[in-house]
Amino acid sequence: MPRRLPASDTTVPPRKRAPAKADRPNGTIHAGPEEKANRPRVQSVARAAAILLEVARSGVGLSRTEISKRARVPTQATYHLLHTLKQVGLVARSENGSYVLGLSAASLAEGMRRQLDGEPLVSALVRNASRATGETAYAVKWVDGQVVSINMIRGRHHIQMVELPIGFSEDAHSRAGGKVLLAYADDATRNAYLERNPLRRRTPSTVCSLKELKRQLSEIVDKGYAVEKEEFAPGLCCLAVPVGGGLSQYAIGISVPVDRFHANFETYLKALQDVVNNDG
Repeated sequence: MPRRLPASDTTVPPRKRAPAKADRPNGTIHAGPEEKANRPRVQSVARAAAILLEVARSGVGLSRTEISKRARVPTQATYHLLHTLKQVGLVARSENGSYVLGLSAASLAEGMRRQLDGEPLVSALVRNASRATGETAYAVKWVDGQVVSINMIRGRHHIQMVELPIGFSEDAHSRAGGKVLLAYADDATRNAYLERNPLRRRTPSTVCSLKELKRQLSEIVDKGYAVEKEEFAPGLCCLAVPVGGGLSQYAIGISVPVDRFHANFETYLKALQDVVNNDG
C-alpha cells in the first residue's frame, strides 16, 4: 500500500491575496462613481466636439498637429475625425492647409443666436437703451449657471469699443452686466458660479479679490446698478442695470469709451433706469 503522508504534509498553504489593481505595478485604478458619471459616454463624439471647439477658438485656423495637441486627441484619431467633420461641412481646409470652420458651422452659430436672443421685451429694452444713450447696448442672462451675452445693438457713434459676441460667457466678475447678475443672484447660484470660475485678471484694473468683489456686489444691490471701469478691457467702461428690479434673470447695459463715459455718466444712468422702468 502506498504510504499515507502525515496530515501536516497534505495541508494546502493559504493562497495569497492578489494585490488590488491600485497596488499592482503599472496597475489601473478603477474610476469612482463620480468620475464615471462625468466621463463622456461616446468618446468619439466628445473628441469630435473638442476638435471643433479648438478650431472655433483659433483666429486663423490650426494644423492637424496643433489640433491634436490642443484637443488632447491622438494623432490618428484626429486625422479620421477631421476627415469626417470635413465631409459634413463642419470644418474646411484653408488655402494654407490649416483647418477652419466649415459653412455648416454657420448653422450652429445662427441657431445659438436665435435661441439665446432675449425675449421680445428684453430685445426691445436693448434697442431702447442704445437709442437713448447712442452707445452700444447689450443684454446678459443666466444660462446653465453662466452669465451669457444674448443680445447686442451697436451705438451710433463713430468710435466704438469691444463688442461681445452672442454667447460670450467669460469673466462675469469683470463685466458690469455680470456683476449685476451676480449681485442679485441667490447665494447658491452665486457661490456655484464663483467656485467654477476663477477671478481671472484681464487688465490691471480687474477685481480679482473675492472679498472686494463681494463688497462690490453688496454695493450694487444698494445702488441698483453696476459700473465697470477698464476691468474687462483697457479704455472701456460699462454700466448695467437689472431688469425687473433684480427679480428677473436679465440685465442690460452699455459699453462706452472711458472719456465719453465719465463725461456723460449721469445721463447714461438716468437713460438706462428710465428704459428698464418703461419710461424711456
